[in-house]
Amino acid sequence: MGLSNCRKCGKMFQRITVDICQQCQKEEDEELRDAQEYLRSHPRASIYDLVDELEIEQPLIGRWVEEGRLALIKDLEEEANTPRCASCGREIKEGETYCRTCLFKRLQGKGAQRKTEPDKEQAPEKPQTRVSGMHFKIRED
Repeated sequence: MGLSNCRKCGKMFQRITVDICQQCQKEEDEELRDAQEYLRSHPRASIYDLVDELEIEQPLIGRWVEEGRLALIKDLEEEANTPRCASCGREIKEGETYCRTCLFKRLQGKGAQRKTEPDKEQAPEKPQTRVSGMHFKIRED
């Protein structure tokens, strides 16, 4: 614990964990509640809508998102341009058709089909002989 200057207002305060004073912390908490309320009534709002409508600084909103205190839905245009798996709909890298999980499942399925189909060119099986184990002599009386 030591004395520190608030990064927002410059006032000296006793720093415990955060780098802003209690008054600025209360103001930030009120802004966060306002942002959460706005997002409840406008669920598709972007970070720019929050900046314009509530006049909250963009870096502050970004910090709340990183901390998990605020959740924003991605921009609809960006969402539409994101490549998705043809099977399950997960986000994938550009140029891919399936996510790794679905690709693995598809490859496993093809491998299982090959194993169940009999090979036409395969030679007939020879009887296997056991090399080790117990042997019995059959008596012919």
